[in-house]
Formats: sequence, structure tokens, C-alpha cells
Amino acid sequence: MKIKEVDLASRFFEFSDLKELLKYSARKYGDKTAFVTKIKEKGSKDVSYENTSYEELYEEMIALGTALYDMGYRDRRVAIIGENSYQWCLAYFTAGSGIGVTVPLDKALEHEEIVSCLKRSNATIIFYDKKMEKLIDEIFESGETNLEFAVTLNFKSENPSRPSVDEMIAKGRELISKGNNDFENIQIDRNKMAFLLFTSGTTQQSKAVMLSHKNFMSCLYGMCCEELFFVDDVNLQLLPLHHCYGMLGLLTFLVQGMKNTFCDGLKYINKNLKEYKVTVMMSVPLLLESIYKKINKAITSQGQEKKIAFALKLCDMSEKVGIDIRRKMFKPIIDQLGGHLRFFINGAAPIDPVVAKGLNDFGILTVNGYGLTETAPTIASESYRHLKPGSVGKLMPNVEAKIVDPNDEGIGELVVRGDNVMLGYYDDEAATNEVLIDGWFHTGDLAYFDEEGYLFITGRKKNVIVMKNGKNVFPEEIENLVNILPYVSESMLFTRNKHSDVVLWLKVVYETAYLKENNITIDELDERFQKDLDEINDTMPAVKRVHKYFLSDRPTIKTTTQKTKRNLEIEEINKELAERGID
Repeated sequence: MKIKEVDLASRFFEFSDLKELLKYSARKYGDKTAFVTKIKEKGSKDVSYENTSYEELYEEMIALGTALYDMGYRDRRVAIIGENSYQWCLAYFTAGSGIGVTVPLDKALEHEEIVSCLKRSNATIIFYDKKMEKLIDEIFESGETNLEFAVTLNFKSENPSRPSVDEMIAKGRELISKGNNDFENIQIDRNKMAFLLFTSGTTQQSKAVMLSHKNFMSCLYGMCCEELFFVDDVNLQLLPLHHCYGMLGLLTFLVQGMKNTFCDGLKYINKNLKEYKVTVMMSVPLLLESIYKKINKAITSQGQEKKIAFALKLCDMSEKVGIDIRRKMFKPIIDQLGGHLRFFINGAAPIDPVVAKGLNDFGILTVNGYGLTETAPTIASESYRHLKPGSVGKLMPNVEAKIVDPNDEGIGELVVRGDNVMLGYYDDEAATNEVLIDGWFHTGDLAYFDEEGYLFITGRKKNVIVMKNGKNVFPEEIENLVNILPYVSESMLFTRNKHSDVVLWLKVVYETAYLKENNITIDELDERFQKDLDEINDTMPAVKRVHKYFLSDRPTIKTTTQKTKRNLEIEEINKELAERGID
């Protein structure tokens, strides 16, 4: 897609801290809607919508902070847990803007893991929503953490010692009306830890990442200089906000004056896209690949393959003379996604290049980004001016990077440095020293740069399979080729020993609905996959060919950002193979 070049760097500057950012947006965008909250009437199907302006967002944050500060809650660790919501965001912003350190927690964690995070972070205040009420009650009753005070996010507790966010805001407003401006006047040290984020982790023990305002604001500035947004864009917040990727995206949108809405759940995405007239969405590969498969399925079922192929050629020819007609040509496809969607941002894991190119060809700008919680998070990203399928784009303008110990193909570990790099791992000097060396952060990812400066991630260093002949196999490379098959939900490459050799195996999770829709048996699907795998193997050197596989209807174990927990999943694979007598 052709988009006119825009000097984005001239539009923005790097904020000192989160409070300054929100104050800036309040002044610049005023009564423009920052958040839309859907309100469902109890016992009724009727819904209403509550709009919160940029001015109201800042004013309510200051009021909430004033109430907490007046109660003596200063320099505290503040945990937040629950579904994405406006109140959740308000708690996050307030905690980091003068109360102390924000500790966002993953609501999907088990009881023991939540307790562990509360203990490790030494959180003394917690904000929580209705769905977490029972768990928080149990934690308080057990006395196993240092929690002293709790605030409810979206409901009124029967416990009088636990006020709601609304009650705290009302209290803060009263204090402000009497001249209390202590919280608003707090000077923030942008270099100190202000956010303590537990990595979603593909290992069993997550790390606690210490981030400062400088880390977030540096990354935010880089994003604003690269990605093109418009003041009338509408974001559907799908990704969990406790995760660095989801929060950085939201902050980027708030700087741009965009409207932000909340997804009702994965099965309601299409409904929400239409309901809110969504134009921008941050996503993960599984969702985008699923969307792309559904589009292609509809094209095939309607016998439109030739028509689409012709339209794509016409669009390519038009672009050569500077005319972009993709959104007009593929309006029916865009209408399936609400009719307004123009921009997908993919992160957390690489998207299949075929999917990325396909969505871009249909007129929906789809970019691949790369980063880690430890880098707040973005290191590199594609953009409207830097697109290359298979890559993660180019480095953010304020990030440096190099490849350490590259092999003959130029692949080695990616190391980076910049103001976005974390302060370190909390209470874990040894782990910090392993990854922060001479000012460079060692990502643990294997990568290379091409001649145009595009960055390609080939896989995690710890995931690389080293064959008996010393050759490296990157699981992600093979999995991406398999996952694009229309009946495959996901896959995972692993190894098993056979005699004195290592054999590549593949777990293939198939779409159960595909069997019914196509009236085929599992045996017939097995035959089809064997043929497809043979074709994939034919494109691979001998060392990368998959020799064994099994079809499964059991999804892999994942983090909340949909990364497979490989260490845990291999245990489940071995159990399933044993149960089914496969060897």
C-alpha cells in the first residue's frame, strides 16, 4: 500500500514521565473521547456506553492519587489485577504517577502464582475487579502477603474497608476542592523503578522486570516516530494490559488522541469491530492467522479465487503508477472486519509472512513488531514505509543493535542498547548480570540484518535444535509453514532420539470444525497432511525435514500472549504419545 511520507519525528517529543504525557493529552485533546466503557444493565440485554474524555481521564487520575496520597500511601507497590477496563487503566496510571511502583498482574495466573508475585513485589495495595473478588478475599484472609489496603475497580464491595475507585475519586475531588494539590505536584524521578512487570515467561519461573518512566517514554517516542496514526482512529483493546506490549500500544494511542474501546472477548471480535467502527488493533499471530484463514475460506467457498487473483494483479499495476485502489477493490473483505479496519499491529511472536502479505494485499496495513518486556518493549517494527514480509522491520530510531558471534549465514544473538532497556531484574542480580553486559542487553534471540537494514528473527537461542551433525534447526521456521495450512490451528516442532540420531517430530493441532465442515475423517485429514508435509519437506534441506508427526486436538500450553510454553508442552506431548501408544 502506498501512503504519503510523513515527518512524524517533527510532531512529537519525548515525555519525561507518564503524568506529563497524560497532562499533555488532556490539554491537547480536551473533551475528545479517550475511553469508551460498555455498561450492561443487570438482567437486561440493553447496553449503554460511557465516554471518558481526555480531560476527565487526567482529572480522575489526579483525584484518585490525591485520595491515596492523603491516606499516607506513598512510595508503595500497587498491584492491579482484573479484566481490561477504564478503571484498570486509571489505577495503573495513578500508581505510576506518584504513589510508587505499578505492579500489573496476569489475571489468568493460578492462586499460588498470584500470591508469589504479590510476595516478591512486596505489594501493599491492590486494585481488583469483581471476577477476582473471591481470590482476593482468600488472600487477605490467609495473611500470606503484605497487602494492607484494597480498592475495587468496577463494583462496590460489601466490605466497608474496601472502597471503590469511584468512591476514592470522590474523596480526592473533595480534598482538591479544599486546596490539596500534593499529589499533582509530586516530582517524578524518571530514572527510578516505577513499573514492576512479571514476564509472561516461557519458563516456569517468571522474572520481575524493573522499568522506569524513561524506559517507557523512550520506547513511546520511537513508536510515535515510526507508526502513522490519525486523531480519529479507534483502537479495540484486545491484548491484556498487564503485558508491556499491550500497555505501550495504549500509551501510543493516548498520545495520538485516539478513542480506545475494550474487546468483549475473542468470540465477539467481529461484533466489536463493527460496533465501535474500529480502525486499529494490536494483535498476536494466532488471531491474525485465524482471520486470514477465514477470509480465504470464504473466497474458496464462493468460488472467487480467479476474481481475487485478477483484482490483486490490477492493484499491483495501479500502485506502480501511484494509485492505491486496494480498499475499494477488497471492500467486501474489509466489511467482514467491521468496514473501517485499516491497521493491524502484530507482536508477541512473528506472524507468518504469507498472512502478513495477504492482509496488506487486501488493503489492511499489517506490520510485524519485535521486542521484549525487558526493552519496554519495542526494539524494531515494520511501518507503512518499511514493509518486508518475514522481517520485523527496522530498528526504532533510538535503539542500537548488533549481532554477536554470527555464523556463516550472519545469524547470531541480537544484543541491543538504548534508553528503553530495563533497569534489571528485581531482586536478582545474577540474572541481571547474565543479560546486561557492558551496557548491552542480550535478548536471547537469534537474528540477522539484511543488506537494507531489515531485522529477521530466526528463533529463540534456547529453542534452537542442534542436530548430530552440528547444524541448527529453528523450530519457528518450520512451524510457520505448517500453521498456514487451512486445517491447522498451531504446531510445535520437537525432537526424539532414535538410535544415535536426533529425529524431528511435529505436533499438529488441527481445527476440529474443519472435519465437520468438509465432511472428512481424521484418517483422511492425516493423509492430506502427509502430502502437505511432503511438499514442505521438499523445500527444506535434509537436516530440516520433519520425519514424524502426530495430529492432536489438544492446544499447546500458552502464556497470555499466546506463546507456547515449550518446556511444559513437551511434557504434555510425551504424555499424549504414551497414551496413544505412538513411538
